[in-house]
Amino acid sequence: MSVKNIVIVGGGFAGTQLATALEKILTKVNDKEFRIILVEKKTHFYHAIGGLRSAVTDWDNKIMIPYTNLFNNESNLVIQASAIELNKKSITLDRNVPDFGTTLQFDYLILATGTRYPAPAKATALDYDATVEHLVTLRAEIKAAKSIVIVGGGPVGIELAGEIRDVYADTKITVVHNEDSLLNASTPKLRKKCEILLEKGNVNLILSDSVILPTAANSYYHPQDKVVETKSGKSLTDIDLVLLAFGNRPETDWLKNSGLLAENGYVKVKPTFQVDVKGRENIYVLGDAANFNETKMAYRVGGHVTILISNLFDVLVRKKEPTNVYKKAPDAMFITFGKDKGVGLLPILGGIVVGNWVVSKLKSTTLFTANSWRTLKLTEPVV
Repeated sequence: MSVKNIVIVGGGFAGTQLATALEKILTKVNDKEFRIILVEKKTHFYHAIGGLRSAVTDWDNKIMIPYTNLFNNESNLVIQASAIELNKKSITLDRNVPDFGTTLQFDYLILATGTRYPAPAKATALDYDATVEHLVTLRAEIKAAKSIVIVGGGPVGIELAGEIRDVYADTKITVVHNEDSLLNASTPKLRKKCEILLEKGNVNLILSDSVILPTAANSYYHPQDKVVETKSGKSLTDIDLVLLAFGNRPETDWLKNSGLLAENGYVKVKPTFQVDVKGRENIYVLGDAANFNETKMAYRVGGHVTILISNLFDVLVRKKEPTNVYKKAPDAMFITFGKDKGVGLLPILGGIVVGNWVVSKLKSTTLFTANSWRTLKLTEPVV
């Protein structure tokens, strides 16, 4: 009997947690029928929750984790390559892979490609050395800057401001946000709390406005003549550095001709996590790439994986149709402001707002790095 391939595309929070959980259940039933293949374009897992701290502190070895120990069973594989096209029963890779070439056949496919975002919130480089080089350069730029503009007042912009303020007390920081309050309408209980957080942190805030960006703007840039112009006509002067903290987009460009995408670029999905396209019932999607009407947050991955694993167990082992359905978990959010401050929304009693002490205990101090090292079955280094 030839082995059947279960291919997971994407090695972020969703892909790695699913891969380890799937291997565990298949090992438990002594399965010999299936092989798990994780396809990931980067050489190292990037713990995005800690990426912003690496903009000011050398956490590089804490937030980049090799995939070497992801699987216990040597028949399961991690392939470093990019998926560039979806075919009927295979995906096309961007490079030749030993034993597979550029075509990887699948019996079941799980899409876990997530979203992309300007660095350092997410890594844009593909290998360890290039990612470190970018972080080292960014840290030097932020250290040298006397005045910084952060474009975007969502969780990333707020947390980035907090990390900078935690290390550089005298740097002038301005956050520019295009709405009339921080965050967005899905988090009304936290919007004013975050404004107070910035005010106490001596961070200037400009609302209902946006920066006129140069065409080549990537994750950061030096404004011409140190002047930043806004769409409302403001001129911010003596600005050394502009950091981009907006623009979350689904990492699904390679699926544009597949028929799997909704108009917003996310993957059409059923509550069973199967893609919502007739005839493609052997393809699943989870994590941020799935077109669920919910915030794209790492904490939701656990709920996704639990339901999808139950359905995959039914399909792979019990040979039944998947029947477990996903229901969105209550909204929760923890926004850090450096190592010991922040605001949060607990998903209980309709949402309870908490402050510095709770957020620092639950997130700010560690940023959950240990969880990712545990998922990838390695020991976290002491930094």
